[in-house]
Amino acid sequence: MQYYNVHFVFPAEAFIGVNIGTDLSDMPHPTQAVALLKAQQIRHVRLYDADRGMLVALADTGIQVMISVPNEQLLGIGQSNSTAANWVSHNVVAHYPATNITGICVGSEVFTTTPNAAPVLVNAMKYIQSALVASNLDRQIKVSTPLSSSVILDSFPPSQAFFNRSWNPVLIPMLNFLQSTGSHLMLNIYPYYDYMQSNGVIPLDYALMKPLAPTKEAVDANTLVHYSNVFDAMVDASYFAMAFLNFTNIPVMVSESGWPSKGDTNEPDATLDNANTYNSNLIRHVLNKTGTPNHPGIAVSTYIYELYNEDLKPGPVSEKNWGLFNANGEPIYILHLTGVRLGAS
Repeated sequence: MQYYNVHFVFPAEAFIGVNIGTDLSDMPHPTQAVALLKAQQIRHVRLYDADRGMLVALADTGIQVMISVPNEQLLGIGQSNSTAANWVSHNVVAHYPATNITGICVGSEVFTTTPNAAPVLVNAMKYIQSALVASNLDRQIKVSTPLSSSVILDSFPPSQAFFNRSWNPVLIPMLNFLQSTGSHLMLNIYPYYDYMQSNGVIPLDYALMKPLAPTKEAVDANTLVHYSNVFDAMVDASYFAMAFLNFTNIPVMVSESGWPSKGDTNEPDATLDNANTYNSNLIRHVLNKTGTPNHPGIAVSTYIYELYNEDLKPGPVSEKNWGLFNANGEPIYILHLTGVRLGAS
């Protein structure tokens, strides 16, 4: 099959979605979670699995849903076309179209969290795609895999960015797959971590997407393009990294981004105010449809990490405090958004 017009599939409209993690000691019932989504007019969600209860609760809401093949299922699906077909039958065909499934994330940050599964990642994506084709759902439902932004090296200046070459044997076939199916490169972008790990090189306001004076902006010396925040620079770095491998027509979608509202004593910038500032600025920026400095006007749809604080997450205090809401559905903070609805699409 030929895909001559793939370079015309860049999305015209940017949207904001929300990730729904479930590492909560008192995880709300799926009907409660969906009631919260509807009340907040959230029209796009990403699940980290294909939980039947959530998919049933999301039926007939119109909410667009990305489901996921968990990393622990990758080896099985990547080695068996029939296992992949079975997965699609149980988790997609059984729920679609009542549940508006629009995407499948095959694994998450596989290179950095489950590298032993990386050799079968593209096979897993192809097998899932084949099952969608067999059910005539491949146009409605796109297949991709979220990558950690750490797979991009030398991300500033963006024009010099490239993917970690050790992953090229997987990345190149993966990008070929995304291009031929008209899908997105999915990237998890966390300016909070970039800021924390920069030892003071990255200013806090630049990480938080606060308005900067032109003299405070970062300049890519090769393109003379000015950057006023980490998020835009990382998105453009991903376009340059793809172009370095001769892929120039794959749109970028940000599958995770956010800021923690609470942290340990050694995480002084994980605060309510900073989390509110970052997420409010991010939502406004995405929905303004300005694109990025090197790709103006090209939508970068983004999923906020995340709906609920996950108190069972291991690690530092910040890990448990990325949510917009607590388990009771009460907001952790009220977003600074005047005239912008989270549910705008």
